Amino acid sequence: MSISTIATKRRGFLAVPGTDIELPYTDIYGTDSGPTLLVTGGVHGGEYPGIESAIRFASGLNPDGIQGRIKVIHMTNPPAFYAKRQYVSPLDQKNLNRVFPGDINGSPTERVAAVVIEALKEADFWVDLHGGDIHEALVPFTIFSDRGGNAVVEQAEAMARAYGIEYILRSSSIAGGSYAAAAEMGIPAILTESGQVGQLDETAVQVHLRGLENLLVHLGMHQGEARSAVTEPILTQFAWVSSPGTGLYYGKFTPGERVKAGQPGGVLKDAFGEVLAEIPSPQDGVVLFAVTSLAINQGDPLFAVAAP
Repeated sequence: MSISTIATKRRGFLAVPGTDIELPYTDIYGTDSGPTLLVTGGVHGGEYPGIESAIRFASGLNPDGIQGRIKVIHMTNPPAFYAKRQYVSPLDQKNLNRVFPGDINGSPTERVAAVVIEALKEADFWVDLHGGDIHEALVPFTIFSDRGGNAVVEQAEAMARAYGIEYILRSSSIAGGSYAAAAEMGIPAILTESGQVGQLDETAVQVHLRGLENLLVHLGMHQGEARSAVTEPILTQFAWVSSPGTGLYYGKFTPGERVKAGQPGGVLKDAFGEVLAEIPSPQDGVVLFAVTSLAINQGDPLFAVAAP
């Protein structure tokens, strides 16, 4: 809970010890007491709508209209962003969203995660903005963790519904993920996806900006029109499908498509065009994301299907 008497907005950089990495941030204190919200963009370097949304959100906030504190880290993974790298940092080949809560004495990516977690320790809620990495097509969706106790889960679900994206997934959590680490700390958090294939798309940015505005109203941090929360059933089964080998991948699924278990989702071929494997859907459900890259390595994600 943040208590302030003077509305302020301050910009700066969070230094990552033992590296040259600096994370640009904006810190906003409102005039009235209220919760502290952490917002992060760019955990993955090619997810541009999340980065742009974080920048615009911070720039456009008037601290006089805020109850509580909002800390926005505009770009959480500068090495991956400037190297135009999908998923992983060029410094250590690690995925930032697989190493939370991090290690301040570890590799560069683990150190970044530890710095973000230090910022999270001052917060009551966290929104992590994503947006479809360079070879990843998707429909907007929001994830929250089923960890952290009933109260934390309930608050995270309410945040997800308030954000306003139709597809909401309650996940058993990917190890090292941002929202899972927060839940284990007792802090309600959501990861929001809007945008795709490494494009800075204005429609995707607006989804995030509307969601953040909705969330501020929901948390009592800003006066505004209370928009109707999402009422669709929560998705709970999130089946990721990874490539069984290295080769050329010819995907068949489109994000948002409803598919059946066993339905062909794509074909993996070798450099001669011979079929190495046919990739079926593991369950009935909706396709939330699918890769667009022809080049695929063993273990790379291909698509994911979610169901209630």
